[in-house]
Amino acid sequence: MEEGRGIYDNIAKTLAYLLGGNTGELTVMCLAALVGWPLPLLPIQLLWINLITDGLPALALATDPIDPDVLQRPPRPPEAQLVDWAFCTRIALVGGLSAGVALSAFAYEWYTDSGLARARDAAFAVLVTAELLRAFGARSQTRTVWQIGVLSHRPLVLIVLVSLVLQVAMHYLPALHLLFGTSSISLSQWVAWLALGSVPLLVLEVRKVVCRSRRMCGM
Repeated sequence: MEEGRGIYDNIAKTLAYLLGGNTGELTVMCLAALVGWPLPLLPIQLLWINLITDGLPALALATDPIDPDVLQRPPRPPEAQLVDWAFCTRIALVGGLSAGVALSAFAYEWYTDSGLARARDAAFAVLVTAELLRAFGARSQTRTVWQIGVLSHRPLVLIVLVSLVLQVAMHYLPALHLLFGTSSISLSQWVAWLALGSVPLLVLEVRKVVCRSRRMCGM
């Protein structure tokens, strides 16, 4: 029974993580088109996000250790569905947060006359950061990252660190500049974009605390 519940949880968290990321990417592209902006992300950048930034953390989430209190929960109702209203609401919230920070970075660089290339760099870096950091929070709908333990799933930590290193290299290696349409950026810009990319995770973690205090975590 414990193993079965653990497998179900991992399927649910992996699906939610992937759909949340895809919703964010789709929202970024659609909203930019609606307001008349140029493409915030190039096709090769979207491919990188889907295959590496989303794909590898999702594999780690699929092998997440079983929750120690999994058998203390009441059984799911027989009619319960994996993709229900609460699930869709969380996906919409995650997608909206990820798209919001990416488009904010793009708009700031675009309207301060930094150029289209720099605006795309900002949106790309912020969205990748948001997706990678969100993987830590995706491990549980009710427990915060600090309650779970940041280092309690070492494969996920390794994947996130390697992905971040590759993202940084993408902005400094000339060959990757040509492939991904990126450019070199300063340390201060990295700090600003990393801080902005951490906003979705922080908001979702605060939501867990608020929901738990109101006994509304399933909403």
